[in-house]
Amino acid sequence: MVCKRIVFIAILLSCFIALVDASDQVSGIIQFDQTTYKGARQNWSVSVSETGTVYFANHTGLLVFDGTTWTLNNLPNRTILRSVKAQSDSVIYTGGYMELGYWKPNERGELIYYSLDSKARSFLDYMPNMEFWNIAVKDDYVYFQSFQKILAYHNDSIIPIDLDGSISVMNQVNNKVLVSIRNNGIWEIVGEDVKPVTTSEKLIGTTAKFILPFEDSNILIGTVEQGILMWDGKEISIWNESWNQYFIDNELNRGYYTDEKKVLIGTLADGLIVFNKDGDALNKINTENGLSNNTVLGIVCDRWHNIWLALDIGIGFISGNQQRSFTIQRLPGTGAIYASAIFDNKLYLGTNQGLFVKSNDFKDNQVSIIPETQDQIWDLKVFGEELLVGHNQGTFVVKNDKFNQISDEAGAFNFVQDPFYPNLIIQSTYNNLVVYEKTDNGIIRRNPINGFANLIRYIEFDHLGNIWASHMHRGIFKIQVDDRRENVLSSEYFSQNAFGKDNTIHVFKVENRIVFTTGEKLYTFDDLQDSIVPHTMLNGTVGKYASSHRIVPAPNHHYWFLGKEYIGLFSILQDNIKLIKEYPTSIFNNPLPVEGFENLLPTNEYSAILCLQNGLALLDASVTNNTVDLIEQFRPVARKIELNNPKNKSISLPLEANEAEINYSYNTVSFRFSFPFLSGIPVSYKYLLEGLGDGWSETGPNPEFRFERLPPGEYVFKVKAVNLLGKESQIYRFSFKVLPPLYASKWAILFYVVILIAVLLIFRRLGIRKTLRKEQMQHEKREQELVRLRNEKLRNEVRFKSKELANSTMAIIRKNEFLIDLKMIIRKHKNELGSRYPDKYYNYLNSKIDDNISSRDDRKIFENNFERAYEQFFQKMKTEYPELTSSDLQLCAYLRMNLSSKEIAPLLGISVRGVENHRYRLRKKLNLEHDESLIDNILRVSL
Repeated sequence: MVCKRIVFIAILLSCFIALVDASDQVSGIIQFDQTTYKGARQNWSVSVSETGTVYFANHTGLLVFDGTTWTLNNLPNRTILRSVKAQSDSVIYTGGYMELGYWKPNERGELIYYSLDSKARSFLDYMPNMEFWNIAVKDDYVYFQSFQKILAYHNDSIIPIDLDGSISVMNQVNNKVLVSIRNNGIWEIVGEDVKPVTTSEKLIGTTAKFILPFEDSNILIGTVEQGILMWDGKEISIWNESWNQYFIDNELNRGYYTDEKKVLIGTLADGLIVFNKDGDALNKINTENGLSNNTVLGIVCDRWHNIWLALDIGIGFISGNQQRSFTIQRLPGTGAIYASAIFDNKLYLGTNQGLFVKSNDFKDNQVSIIPETQDQIWDLKVFGEELLVGHNQGTFVVKNDKFNQISDEAGAFNFVQDPFYPNLIIQSTYNNLVVYEKTDNGIIRRNPINGFANLIRYIEFDHLGNIWASHMHRGIFKIQVDDRRENVLSSEYFSQNAFGKDNTIHVFKVENRIVFTTGEKLYTFDDLQDSIVPHTMLNGTVGKYASSHRIVPAPNHHYWFLGKEYIGLFSILQDNIKLIKEYPTSIFNNPLPVEGFENLLPTNEYSAILCLQNGLALLDASVTNNTVDLIEQFRPVARKIELNNPKNKSISLPLEANEAEINYSYNTVSFRFSFPFLSGIPVSYKYLLEGLGDGWSETGPNPEFRFERLPPGEYVFKVKAVNLLGKESQIYRFSFKVLPPLYASKWAILFYVVILIAVLLIFRRLGIRKTLRKEQMQHEKREQELVRLRNEKLRNEVRFKSKELANSTMAIIRKNEFLIDLKMIIRKHKNELGSRYPDKYYNYLNSKIDDNISSRDDRKIFENNFERAYEQFFQKMKTEYPELTSSDLQLCAYLRMNLSSKEIAPLLGISVRGVENHRYRLRKKLNLEHDESLIDNILRVSL
């Protein structure tokens, strides 16, 4: 487990350059200032634990970096720290002004300080202003070195080490603790005793700054006065004659000998110099190429060869992994770089601010602008001994360090050599196509191609001699020109009909075949069918790169595919397609690529220079970064597990715990993690809380997670790291149970059950009584309902019969009315005919009519039956309207039966107009308003 954690942190540190803002990432150098680590600017010493956690003796306390988070731990007396020694993550020794002690983490990972001042009080009082500048640990002795004395901590006691003279420095060399005593040589501390190593006269009058192990058991002694000396066990000699004066002039201060047999020398005036064992300088790192300050106060190298520097201002980091597949170089002031070209062993950069030039050495970031080139540069192409420059104001040529204009055709976009006439170059511009010719006197503008005028960005020739031109914004043109390249013979336009869209379509060549990019999938031209078709082979093999918007050929059948999210290098030979390397575009976030105009310059089949905004990226696909896959071997490391209650009180859980039971009052749970950024590719985090969610969250950069007011239940929290290439780490798991509140505990539930049973029994007893009463009431109600239904039935029968009787009575009345009318007609006929109408016939008909006319008691019978049918209608009307007469009541009855005025007239023996007048008088007696209905009022009374 310890070994894995070592690798984990080491990977984090070696790849941390993608996490922070670096002044120069060419050398993998990062500077951290106090705004980042939240401490004082001065850092006096640095040490790395076996797990890779870095500890700094900061001016204000112990500064700790776990790979993700900086933590400043202040001493109780707030004094300054001068030295630190991480024996392990379990114990870290520190020394400072009149202060010495050690730190240990508690179960929650918080460092707790244990001072040894009380044990060393007699020595501190005897020698005031004592400061401890170095710490060494051997066996069970811990040595704290000041300039006046060395104190040893052993068996919980402080013991002085007797030395004769002023102490310059103490360092641990291999398994020995060596001390330089001014004017008295080098001595070794063994337990509580000392023995000489060398007392050579060459050391007299020198002040040693460091003592380092070296090859073949030799030691290096860095001195202020004589530079670096080497002791081989017999003699002392100068180690590096050619650099020795440099060491003296720039005041060497700290040294470190690495496992890679490199010598690191830190100075007070010129940063850090890295030498091999033979004394050859490999690298110099100072403020010119990345450090925030040239005063090196501490050096340490972790087992993964990353170098950490404690500086007078800030902290420096130099990556030990110099073999990276990409390197970013910032070039402030250049602007957005659209094109690049290597010409005359120089790197030319075409930007939106003009043409810049710099050394072809990628480590050199000095750039300068070529005079009179200010404005937009679109393209740079090398043809023989000349560099063509596509400029906003025309076309220029660079030759023999001279910059000359050869065309004033505005907006020179793209240059393509004519494969059928190699001495010709075709150029696309804002307005047309232009032909250039290579002559003995150089490249000259020959002629525009007549018959075509469009804003063209890319052009390509196919094997039939057609020119394919992609418009800046819309569609593709297929152009046939004459052999002299002077006139257009035909032009055909392809857009929506061929590609399903008409914008952002570009043309390139892959293996001598025309390929169209659309940002969605790839197309090609089928000359047999004379049509544009999807490129089945490429779409099926390049995967997500089918949505690329640009393809750049590289040597030896290699091609760079540029997309929105990825840049990939493919080897394409006939139908054998292989992805060599891919780069997520998100790693180029500072500086960014030029959106919509992404471009790169292949330098060989595997390497290319990617154009960025105010910078470049050197891509090297030949580098295999094995650390990328190491993410799968490790898991996130918990740095904090905290519980909070609604009153913002918190409890920290032990970091080693993988399960817990949590009181309901502290049901807000927070986690914080650290994890490496492998191979310069940053990682994000995904989490899952089983018991609350069903799936993994979306990825996010924040390693802190907080779950508020979790309900009671069992949970498993999982978190994993995911890099931009989709590689996932192992899963960190933490199982916990949120206990129910007191009112929902087991005993509370048992109490509730007992109470519930008692209440249920009481309710059952009451329920039985209520049920019996309810059944009795329902029985009585049913009996009453039966009686009511029986009565209702009888009433309905009576009402029905009454209605039938009333109807039959009305029929008789109507019949009588008819017979009376008939009798009057016969009488009229008799009067008109006189004797011509025999009396016997007249009398006979009158007799028959009289026999069939009912007695006038029929009307009384009608009234009685009507009352029975309509439930005492006349009685109700008389009660509510006492002033109504019998004729008024009779009219009301007829209206109740819904008879019309015409039907009522013969029943009352009056005319229809008389009925209307009667109705008018009736409305007055009923006190009805103009808009009130007479019939509705009568119906209301009868209900």
